[in-house]
Amino acid sequence: MADYIASHSPRLEDLLSPQCNDKLRSAARTRRYRDGQVIQHRGEEKLGVSIVRSGSVRMGIIGRDGSFITTSVMGRGQTFGEFTLFAGLPRTHDITAEGDCEIDNIPAAEFFRLFDSEPELAKALLTISLVRSHNLLELLDDLRRLPLIVRVGKFLLHGANTATGTATVKLKQDELAYMLGVTRVSMGKALKELAQQTLIERGYGQITVTNIAELRAWVSQRTVISTLSSSVLKTKTERE
Repeated sequence: MADYIASHSPRLEDLLSPQCNDKLRSAARTRRYRDGQVIQHRGEEKLGVSIVRSGSVRMGIIGRDGSFITTSVMGRGQTFGEFTLFAGLPRTHDITAEGDCEIDNIPAAEFFRLFDSEPELAKALLTISLVRSHNLLELLDDLRRLPLIVRVGKFLLHGANTATGTATVKLKQDELAYMLGVTRVSMGKALKELAQQTLIERGYGQITVTNIAELRAWVSQRTVISTLSSSVLKTKTERE
């Protein structure tokens, strides 16, 4: 869930001036990766910030059997690893290249030199952190009051990343289940119901939202119903 939140946060480069972006690029060590190549392993204690310069990366967990469970995909301008600097924590996920990509790595010493001299960098990182925190709180609130099928619908709308038409989210059922913290069986039931309502179409390794506007309206309606039901139940419980 945490990396899904990270992938749906502002891009660092969009929050910085051209001059500050140039300084970041000058301080970075750029490395190119081939499709499927490992960029980092879970548990590594390498300090530094990484920025996707081009292409995209796949974040997830490598299982004992060698399988890779995807939890999100980050594109150009997305960052990861900030907490290694400010909290001293190890890397939390395995990351591989999704196609050929370039990653800018900024070592701790270089990063803090820029951080101390460029106030806008601190503001940009604070903005990203607050957006991620807001998204986390929203997800936790959804977890308490919305049924799984509605949460799946909201998740697919985020993943679709478009306002109208159709969109394909490239995720397997078990990956989606892992992201939302439910069993594969429960996820299968939710996806089946959404498909029966012609809101999505299931394919191999992907889910297609057949009509973004219809799914958004359905999610909005079901969210209101669920919220009202929760309020009634809460009031009834308090009276008892």
